Amino acid sequence: MKLSGAAVAAPTFGPAIVTAFGVDIPILALALSVIGLVLARFIAPPPLRKLTFRQEVALTALLLIILFLIVTGEFPIIGGGHPIGAGMAVMWGIGLGFSGMLAIEFFGNRAMAMLRAAFGKDASGAE
Repeated sequence: MKLSGAAVAAPTFGPAIVTAFGVDIPILALALSVIGLVLARFIAPPPLRKLTFRQEVALTALLLIILFLIVTGEFPIIGGGHPIGAGMAVMWGIGLGFSGMLAIEFFGNRAMAMLRAAFGKDASGAE
């Protein structure tokens, strides 16, 4: 009996990873994480600081940008330059959806601390 050398490939709907502008984008992981973020934003408890509708939309858009960077592995420290898997991407999406404002404030505080350190100011702002 002779075995053929051809392997049967499973049918796919499209590429698993698309490269755009030099960035590898895992399509399924990104789509699932965006769905997780949007659904978590709807069911999350109201924030302590009341936001207007425009601020809510801006916060969600900012979280989507951060989520894109995390899923593609372009966010510092997370992913190490490689796209993350679908399971971890969903967890990041849900986590950012629930604690979006806290995450943005944390990143902002870290950026301000970096700028203060770069320009020689202490934490109180005095020289």
